[in-house]
Amino acid sequence: MKNISSRQIALVFTGSFLGAGFVSGQELMQFFAVFGRFGLAGMLISVLLFGMLGFISMKIARHTGHAEFDRIIVEQDNLWLRGFFSWIFIFFLMGVLVIMVAGSGALLHQMFGIPALAGNAMTAVCAGIVALWGAQGIIAAFGLVVPLMIGTAVLVSLLSFFSFGGSPIPATPFSGENPLLGNWFFATISFVSYNMMAALTILVPVAPHIEEEYRIRKGILYGSLQLTVIFSAILLSLMMNMPLLAQTELPMLELAQRLHPILGMVYGLLLFAGMFTSALSCMFGAAFRIRRGRAINEHLLMAGMTLMAIAGSIAGFSKLIAILYPVCGYVGFFAMAGIILHFRSLKKTKP
Repeated sequence: MKNISSRQIALVFTGSFLGAGFVSGQELMQFFAVFGRFGLAGMLISVLLFGMLGFISMKIARHTGHAEFDRIIVEQDNLWLRGFFSWIFIFFLMGVLVIMVAGSGALLHQMFGIPALAGNAMTAVCAGIVALWGAQGIIAAFGLVVPLMIGTAVLVSLLSFFSFGGSPIPATPFSGENPLLGNWFFATISFVSYNMMAALTILVPVAPHIEEEYRIRKGILYGSLQLTVIFSAILLSLMMNMPLLAQTELPMLELAQRLHPILGMVYGLLLFAGMFTSALSCMFGAAFRIRRGRAINEHLLMAGMTLMAIAGSIAGFSKLIAILYPVCGYVGFFAMAGIILHFRSLKKTKP
């Protein structure tokens, strides 16, 4: 890869967080909307932390030349600790991959009547093929999908404000919806941690190929602004329409369908794109780590991961998202602390 622009960095940065849970609204409902105005505060904290952690992670990778996320987290040559974080990451990425493949199959079945297993297989195979292109394939996919995701999500949110009015937003620091996310602050930290775990798998391999550091600063800044726009639009529409959306699996899709059937179809395709890019980034990140230092044929590895994703997706798009994400988020907190410590050490030793 050569001449990666600030715009491409911004798209990759934003796209690494816009998974299916985010765009569907379910993820933001569980982690932020249930806390009302405290959830809005959590949103602002999240964007600031995403920008800071994204910048320092890419800066570490660019200065050290390391393209492996465990080396970004653990500065010392501690093989046991690096191996621990590496396998935690792989477990998390494979889990998200299976969930996204299952979700895409369920969505295709709901929208077009395609058998769920066939939809699962199609998504997994396409993700495996695009992942073979490496980081350049990820950048190309995000460059196409992210602008559409932002535009459509903002459009649905704005139309919902005018069409449904909205209810007052309360201030609720505690919630009984999910015992793993009982407090708004811990929900925010967990959200940041597990999302950064996924983002690192994309941002870190890209960073060593960026020629000038100012491109990272500009890219992260633009990406943070994009993320703030779509984050605010979705979250506010969820909070102001809680009575309509409290029991729905895909809140933003529900809003789009209530506005107009065609808009519902467009948003459904957008949601599928979010699931696909999430599956793609997870497959790429896991394969990148598994192959490091091992003589493994890339095509055979992708084929094996594709089959595993299809087999695992048979279980369906279940409530595991409510367990997997918070748990990985709390584990990921230690990974984020390691990145900050590595960055501080780099500043001290830099000439």
